[in-house]
Amino acid sequence: MGRTQARHARHLTPPPSLSAHIESFVLYLRSIGRGQKTVSIYKEATQWFAAEYLATGGRPPVEDIDPEFTFDPVDDWERVQRKHVQGWCAHLFERGYSDSYVSNQYRALQAFFKWFADDEDVPNPMLGMTPPKVVDKPVPVLTEDEMGALFATVTGKDFRSRRDLAIMLMLRDTGIRLQELAGLQLEDVAVLEREATVTGKGRRTRTVKYSYEAARALDKYLRVRAKQPNAQMSAVWIGLKGAVTPSGIQQIVQRRAAEAGLGTLNPHKFRHYFSHTWLDRGGAEGDLMELNGWNSPMMLRRYGRSAAASRARRGYDRIMGEGQ
Repeated sequence: MGRTQARHARHLTPPPSLSAHIESFVLYLRSIGRGQKTVSIYKEATQWFAAEYLATGGRPPVEDIDPEFTFDPVDDWERVQRKHVQGWCAHLFERGYSDSYVSNQYRALQAFFKWFADDEDVPNPMLGMTPPKVVDKPVPVLTEDEMGALFATVTGKDFRSRRDLAIMLMLRDTGIRLQELAGLQLEDVAVLEREATVTGKGRRTRTVKYSYEAARALDKYLRVRAKQPNAQMSAVWIGLKGAVTPSGIQQIVQRRAAEAGLGTLNPHKFRHYFSHTWLDRGGAEGDLMELNGWNSPMMLRRYGRSAAASRARRGYDRIMGEGQ
């Protein structure tokens, strides 16, 4: 959906009696080293639940939706019951949010209530609850034609073209996350070895490889980068205003996608493409988990399904084609 979680949170303010614990929860998350993105997601999900559901007694200001479950407004976290969380999830489904989105909201609240129960020594209302079911769907992957159209927009020799080409090839050939790519420092990149050291979730570092094509593009970019006003900066990716942020990289990808006629393109699609291609070509699953920085096989199963479906379609003519 077009609306974002952050947008909901910005326009809603929970009662002070609920807000105080949310801020304490944020402090706790930071103290155990949670990443900024995770902290924001957990905070905004908890704020949204508190302001739009608990504080309104299950009567969120949403047009064309009559609440099936209402209650007296809740202004104390200790008064939250299992039925409140269940009602919120049901409400989100009714508003048309996807199962994966509702599941993410649920898990954010699960983390909050676990912390709250431990910190205040009170019962956890979500203990033993079953999370919303997420239907396992094949991950959509960019086609080779779409990739070709995208890279046709960065064939120039100017600074921006060389930078944008190197950025997109690094995304395509390593599968690294947006934050990881933006965080690369010059000392993290070894062009001759075709390796880069990235810092991922939980501040864990790992080394990724990239192709000779990406290495050559990166080398050309670094040569022209040395002549730029901000060349003294330690960040690999720079622009006229300084280091390129994750938002800046996203804007670069969006601009190139628009030029290619692809519409909106989330940079995470490159990660999908890398993972799908690795598995589709017979790459080891364990190696992919290491390269992508995954600790859980859950994501591996999602991408594995996509690759398996592709292999099955390619094998159809071999098995069922004419002359068999």
